[in-house]
Amino acid sequence: MLNPPRCIVVCLLGTVAVSGSGCSSSVNALYREGTDSGHVPIVTPIQSCAVLQGGPATILPAPTAPQVAHQRTELSAYIHIGLNTFDGTEYGDSAQDTPALFNPTNLDATEWVDALEGAGFREAMLVVKHGTGFCLWPSAYTDYSVKNSPWKNGQGDVVKDFADAMRAAGMRIGFYLSPVDQRYPSSSADYEAYFKNQLTELLTNYGPVNEVYLTGDRSLTSLDWKSIAALAKRLQPNVLVWMGPEIATSGADVRYVGNQAGKASRSTSSIADVPNGGPSNVWYPADAPLSDRGSSWFWHPDGTVISLDSLKTAYFNTVGMNTTLILNVPPSTTGQFDTPDVNLLQQFGAWYSSLYKTNLLRNQPVTADSTWANAGFEASKAVDNDGCTYWAAASGKTAARLEVTPGSPINIQVISIREAIEFGERSTAYHVEIKQNGTWNTAPTDANGAPMQGTVIGERQLWQLNSITVDAIALVIDSAREVPAIAEFSAY
Repeated sequence: MLNPPRCIVVCLLGTVAVSGSGCSSSVNALYREGTDSGHVPIVTPIQSCAVLQGGPATILPAPTAPQVAHQRTELSAYIHIGLNTFDGTEYGDSAQDTPALFNPTNLDATEWVDALEGAGFREAMLVVKHGTGFCLWPSAYTDYSVKNSPWKNGQGDVVKDFADAMRAAGMRIGFYLSPVDQRYPSSSADYEAYFKNQLTELLTNYGPVNEVYLTGDRSLTSLDWKSIAALAKRLQPNVLVWMGPEIATSGADVRYVGNQAGKASRSTSSIADVPNGGPSNVWYPADAPLSDRGSSWFWHPDGTVISLDSLKTAYFNTVGMNTTLILNVPPSTTGQFDTPDVNLLQQFGAWYSSLYKTNLLRNQPVTADSTWANAGFEASKAVDNDGCTYWAAASGKTAARLEVTPGSPINIQVISIREAIEFGERSTAYHVEIKQNGTWNTAPTDANGAPMQGTVIGERQLWQLNSITVDAIALVIDSAREVPAIAEFSAY
């Protein structure tokens, strides 16, 4: 007899098993349905699933549990605040800028977290040290930090405030620690020791940390980044290490998509080679950064915020293409998010909450041309709104067809497809077919006129359509590395 499927809800401080057959319907899609009485989107915990006994074998490479949790966040954020916020520049001037510049009048990290959480974000990275070298925590290894600023009379600690607020909200915590340091240049003989000391402070003094972001630069190649990554994981075994492509090597867990425009591609895979002597063909998922202030990463008084339409486009071009979107939202000189930034987050949150409100394929009649022999992997598992179950094709199959025929025609605008990524990335070619007025269109196009076909599925593929009415819809796996395993085939 098969063991019953179960869901593990990954929380900040560990995992909580939820008994029962699969996951509850409230933990699905983006794991967030509906709004509370204040119309603030509800964000439920990040989901990770236990292996269903008797199913297809995992194919390698496969993600670690922390990598799955990161990819399932789908939406992450950067928070840039530092001397750059006050001197009006993007890169600062450590020769002239002193800690006396840093004096936000109303910094409350809980406000940051509330605004991000309300917009659907479940993860954020505080830029604890940018290239100026100025530290947002009272580091014991430099005087160039908040301890010598007028903010809270030198007794403040932005990192602690941030970590405490994030932890209280159950959100994933990341620290962006710039390896470039204008104040303590990497050419210094003891810079590597200095950097490791600061990394140790951050991963020792601020509780569980989910990710460390180490941006790259060609001037940093002389440092032993393999040992730096190893140090991070020795201090916190479950931490993910993101390294810029110039320094990434063994120990890197997450990669840069290659642009700062919030854009991936249909072929963006979670499997890649780690550069600079790192391992080949490993699970190495992509992040795509985008600043809500266009080309600026720090707040400036004359800056403008991108439009909601631009952010929605970035969402489909990243999350909808198997990539985590990292949206930068910089606080102003008050330490608060500025009104335009807050408005954008609120608008996005309202749109995001409504996007997945009703899955029109949920529990609708579905058939597959083949099914795994053991019970628990039927075609219905792909439309049960439960991310912890999945349909699997029959043993030996590397092509398959899943067809959903609702009881009556449905009007759809978005199609979402997800693989069971815990067990590896499987699809190498797929397409969508749509039935209208009794006739199958085997090569439909999306709202942009692109054929609805691709290679990678991975964590999620989203297809936008001009609002159309369909009688039935089919997902066709044309080829796969192993037996296809689809966790979700849904339409909204």
